[in-house]
Amino acid sequence: MHLLRRISTGGIALCAAAVTITACGSENSGGTTSHANGKVVLSIIVPTHTAPPTAPHAISAVRAAATAINAKGGINGKQIEIRTCNENGNPNDAVKCARQAVSDHSVAVVGSYSNSSNQLIAPLVKAGIPLVGFNAITPADYACAVCYTFDAGNTLSFAGMPAALRASGARTVTAVTLDLAAAAANVSAVEQAAKAAGLQTVPPVKVGVTSTDLAPAVQAVIGSKADAAVSVLPTEQTTAFIRAADQAKAPFTFGVVDAQVQSVLSQFRGTQGDHVLAVGAYPPLDATAAYPGLVQYKTELDAQEKTGDKDAATRDSISLRAWLSVHVVAQAAAGITGDITAASLNNGFRTAKDIDLYGIQPKWTPSAKGHVPGFDRVSNARVFFMRINNSKLVPAKPIAGLDLNTGKPF
Repeated sequence: MHLLRRISTGGIALCAAAVTITACGSENSGGTTSHANGKVVLSIIVPTHTAPPTAPHAISAVRAAATAINAKGGINGKQIEIRTCNENGNPNDAVKCARQAVSDHSVAVVGSYSNSSNQLIAPLVKAGIPLVGFNAITPADYACAVCYTFDAGNTLSFAGMPAALRASGARTVTAVTLDLAAAAANVSAVEQAAKAAGLQTVPPVKVGVTSTDLAPAVQAVIGSKADAAVSVLPTEQTTAFIRAADQAKAPFTFGVVDAQVQSVLSQFRGTQGDHVLAVGAYPPLDATAAYPGLVQYKTELDAQEKTGDKDAATRDSISLRAWLSVHVVAQAAAGITGDITAASLNNGFRTAKDIDLYGIQPKWTPSAKGHVPGFDRVSNARVFFMRINNSKLVPAKPIAGLDLNTGKPF
């Protein structure tokens, strides 16, 4: 138990140190109000272009939750109106989308995703608009004054990787990374987190930026004698590496964050995913017996899909987080008397206790402090360990996850 706690806190602090933290600025009075039509305006900002990363299904999830809440009377009798903006994977467009949310008098930005998080967050902080359920990828995303994160996010999930590998029996680890100077910080984070977990490290295996044949990289890992490798690759090359490792009958475990493989799970047949160990902020979506809130998620997304929204058929942790974010806003706003504004919603979050995340995550008190160094605003920091079986993520054994705040497995 003590070892797991040392893994969780030591590794995360090192990962955080490897990322440049940009200050989010100060929060203003937050005078943004609900739209003049009397509805509560919520915005979602995600990339919806065809090239990865893309997340139109997050919009579907937000709409599904809003429809379900509206059918029960909305938020304090007011209907939710969803506004969307495509940030195109471009930092300039991310800024435009944030400014559009301000112009739209959005009460909150929910379930959003962007690799340009620093650029997106700054205008929202200046306007005092809550950013709820953002797919956090840097420490700054967790720390800004109006950011409300109710799960571990990608950064903390990645930091839980060493514990997952150690639990799977690994003792020596390497990183598989793009051959770019910009990737050095990520590799350093992997190596330092691995050492904090008591794992030995060997030099990283580098892959050309345009490489499509990952067989040489697989052979390099085998030759290194490492019994685990961590992917610091984009989805396409991660997928190619998994296939090449299966063809080579590679003996090592390959660690990934669930976001690297969720969109391509259907491609893994037979034994291809047997050596993959995934970590993420949410349980497998089929684990409805252990997490009954997933049934409600499925029901509401099914209803959205029946409206002709084909993107609602895509279900993953991005979609689940987006869906939860709308329900979280509704609960935080339930105690507001008078107008629902960005300012009153911020106050609602500051005073809310035990927001129900439907058993998918523990109940969440936004003002509660976490215990992971550098992430004190993250009071829910569960990381789930998963394997791939029949093109689906399933709980890993013998340990299905780790609470990074307590160091206790579950």
